[in-house]
Formats: sequence, C-alpha cells, structure tokens
Amino acid sequence: TLVLGQGAPPPQVLPEGIRGGSEVVPEQGVEIRNYVFEPTGERLPYSVYVSSKVRNDQKAPLIIALRGFTGTTLTFVRGTAVDLAETGGYILVGAIGYNNRAGFGVQAPPRSPAGASESGASPAPPPMPRTLPPLVGGTAETDPAKVTAYSEQDVMNVLAIVREEFNVDDRRIYLMGHSQGGGGARHLAEKYPDTWTAVALLAPALFNVQVTAESKITRVPLLLAVGDKDSLITRARDFSAQLDRLQVAHEYVEMPGLDHGTIIMGSMPNVFRFFAEQVKPQRR
Repeated sequence: TLVLGQGAPPPQVLPEGIRGGSEVVPEQGVEIRNYVFEPTGERLPYSVYVSSKVRNDQKAPLIIALRGFTGTTLTFVRGTAVDLAETGGYILVGAIGYNNRAGFGVQAPPRSPAGASESGASPAPPPMPRTLPPLVGGTAETDPAKVTAYSEQDVMNVLAIVREEFNVDDRRIYLMGHSQGGGGARHLAEKYPDTWTAVALLAPALFNVQVTAESKITRVPLLLAVGDKDSLITRARDFSAQLDRLQVAHEYVEMPGLDHGTIIMGSMPNVFRFFAEQVKPQRR
C-alpha cells in the first residue's frame, strides 16, 4: 500500500519460483464477477479462477480465499496461487467480505495510527497506513456490527453461488485467509466446522482468541503459516501453542525471509500441498 508522503514501498522480494501477479488487474483466466447482496441491494464482487482440468461431469475441489485488510478479491486469485490451482484442478474463489475493510464475522479492536507501538496486553490489528486505499464493495451499511455480520454472510453467499454453478466436491472444500482474512477464516472454521475440509491461516489477525477443548475448530485440519520477518509472528506462535496444549493436530510453519505481505504467495506451495493431503472420508 502506498503511504502518501513516504514514496513508493520497497518491492516485495518473493522466494525463487514464486510468481506474484497483480491484486488489481485480473490475469488471464480470472474473472471478477458480482451478485446482488439482498440485505442492501448492492452488487458485491468476487473473483473466480477455474482450472482447465475442471469438468462438469466430475466433482472438483474448491478453495475460498479471504483477503487481508484493504485487500481485494484478487489478493489470492493471482500469481502462484492461480498456477497451483490450474495444476491441481481447483476452483479458486476470492471473496470481498462485504467490503475490503470488514472482518468476515470478526469485529476487530480499533487500529492504531501508523508508527504507534503495539500494546503487549491486548493484540491489535496492524497499524493503519496514513491514507487508506478506497473502500471497495458494500458501502450502504456503516454500522460496524452489521458490516461485520454482512462480511460473514457475503462469504457464505459466494460459497453457495459457486456450489450451485459448479460440480463441487463436498469432500474437498477448503478455506484460506491472510491477516484480517486469516482471523476471519479462523472464525468461519469455528462457526461452520463441517463445511471445510481444511483451513489455512496465513499471518492471521487473532484478537484475544482462546481455544478450548470444546472449540469446534479443533475438528478442522489446520495449517498456520507466518513469515519469520513478520512483526506479528508472536500471535501465530501463541495460537499454535494453544493448540499444542490441547494436543490438537495442526501444521505450523515459520517461513524464512518472508514478511506480512510476501507470506501470501510465498506460502502457496505449502498451502496447496496441505490441502491436497486433506480429503473428507466417503459418506456411507
């Protein structure tokens, strides 16, 4: 994100073999679609990439992807993620979550201005840039609680739309999210554990999240990935430690050289490998 008055941000350095792509311009094969969100009557966007291997007469795996704060529907539907979706025969979908600042069902604490230090007592979201990118998606509703609920509803609407259009394999429906979207993915895994075959949380924004033996997320295979250059790495470590204490099987990866931004595409080989290993058992 460009912070006015500070010049352009330094270019992101991705690991060898990782393709970044654009979060603004859809690449070949990627469609930005929209549908009418009934509570407000607005048209909300979502992005879709369908592998050339997908056939109407065969069930296909589906990945729903949730952007970070001020991200786009293309945050995941680009670059190496598209390449791996093509190779693996996936349908890859990016949801906006009502708008690009809403929390997918999680109402975050207030953000500090850029440059402010974090409080050790209560984790807060990453600092806001001095000038935010434009609001994308729904704008009719401004009440924070309603926007948060609409953000979750939008994701589940998009999931339903895609399942109706394509021959989706219910045994292979995956969810991944980055930062704010990672926190949202954790929430959606907790609320709808039977929907997801596996969930990947990438540098997730987690606000005082406590996992207990009764937490439904413990039933969902989890991958937790964070770059070792990410200033928010302690949150990922703390969440993994909670799961360890409960003896909840999960995969935790700290990726060398990656930061809060480069973890998105940089983690895709791990994410797609993890998803490919997870398939729900056949129903009897």
